Amino acid sequence: MNKKIYVLSLILFVILLWAANFVFISILLMEIEPFTALTLRFIVISILLFPFMLKLPNLKDFLYLFIATLLIVPGHFGLLFLSIQSTKSLGGISLLIQLSIPFSILLSWIIFKDIPSKLRIFGLFISFVGIIFLLYDPNLLESRKAFILAIFSALFLGFYFILVKKIKKVKSIAIIAWTSFLGIPMMNLFMLYDNQSFSVLSDIQNNMTYYSFFYVVIAGSILGHGIWAYLLKIEDISFISPFLLLIPLLTSILSIFVFNEQVTFRFIIIGTVIIIGIFLVFISKQTKERKNNEYS
Repeated sequence: MNKKIYVLSLILFVILLWAANFVFISILLMEIEPFTALTLRFIVISILLFPFMLKLPNLKDFLYLFIATLLIVPGHFGLLFLSIQSTKSLGGISLLIQLSIPFSILLSWIIFKDIPSKLRIFGLFISFVGIIFLLYDPNLLESRKAFILAIFSALFLGFYFILVKKIKKVKSIAIIAWTSFLGIPMMNLFMLYDNQSFSVLSDIQNNMTYYSFFYVVIAGSILGHGIWAYLLKIEDISFISPFLLLIPLLTSILSIFVFNEQVTFRFIIIGTVIIIGIFLVFISKQTKERKNNEYS
């Protein structure tokens, strides 16, 4: 098989897995509360990926892993599950989560003084203007709380992207294993605080809830992130990352068929503006890398 077709097939497969993940999370949360679902998710992932935790990280990397867990588990995943539970607009949630990349660049600018190019700044500006219009769309006012949670979820994910780069001696799949393991007690505390319990499992009536849980764990987490980590090793990130912008489109299409989600023309326009802004961020990165290659 031609390498380009092989790589493109893997990219599109992961994008489809992650787009469907939003739908299956929504189905899962119909019968299981968010923090309970997340606790169970991290328990199962930790068991399945236990072999990757046999090699203990050094103290510095372990500290970074602990902070990364705070960002990705209660920060990103906790808020993501709460946002999905609070709205039927999965297209809007998946769109806002893509802001993690602009957020990571903005945070690098603020924290590490990594000054972005003018095109990248323009892309950031367009993206965040789009957010404002999305939050004040009259047709989506009932989803405003969920959208705000999703924005903060993307912000924490952006923080996570910055921090995870500092973990030098731990493989990508091992990072997933360790953050899942360390995230179990964190989510359990949220469960106890919110009076959630595993007893809800005995009340599950729809088999789709079980199927959704295993999809989220195996397809959405382990398989999706595993293939993506492999793609990052064999391809330039500037080539594969723009494909992530297909996730909101596929999520919206899937939610239309599964939940009869109504997608308005105004939402399409605003969503397109946000995606254009994020795409300019990707393009500016690619241009910068191309210039660097010319001088090397």
